[in-house]
Amino acid sequence: MKDFKYITIISLFSIVLLGACVKEKEFPTNPIIKFLYYSNYSNDSADCVIAFTDGDGDIGIFDFDTASANDFKMKYLYKDTIDNIFKPFDANPATPQMDTLFYSYRVPNLTPDGQYKALNGEIRAKLRAAPIYYPLHKTVKFEMTLRDRTGNISNKVETTEISVSP
Repeated sequence: MKDFKYITIISLFSIVLLGACVKEKEFPTNPIIKFLYYSNYSNDSADCVIAFTDGDGDIGIFDFDTASANDFKMKYLYKDTIDNIFKPFDANPATPQMDTLFYSYRVPNLTPDGQYKALNGEIRAKLRAAPIYYPLHKTVKFEMTLRDRTGNISNKVETTEISVSP
């Protein structure tokens, strides 16, 4: 009977110990992004939302870091009316070098406190700068990337086609 009591106590302790373990999220250390949706609020503002994962949690820029480049980029693409292919827009056609139009954002530091740093979540980019679309473009989309503090760049994702109303 005494052995049964010890086995019961050890079994209960093991169950409690195993139940208290939290499974650590496992993601690659390079950020991975997925386009979720784009909401257009007329021609003067919009929201673009992506989902992301990052295994080492080094997403975002610290408030005190003024030297780091923007880490979330949205490359503007327009649908050429001649060949129906999406192309980058030259923001300054007067120069011989292509000056592609980007919307760039600084994501705030998202690294969680504690031992486990893996992250997953959503980033919402608010496009507030006018003009968002070049007036002659009828259909546009954005190609996006996310860079972590180590310099790892995510996969590229694109929004769905965005019809621009006149």
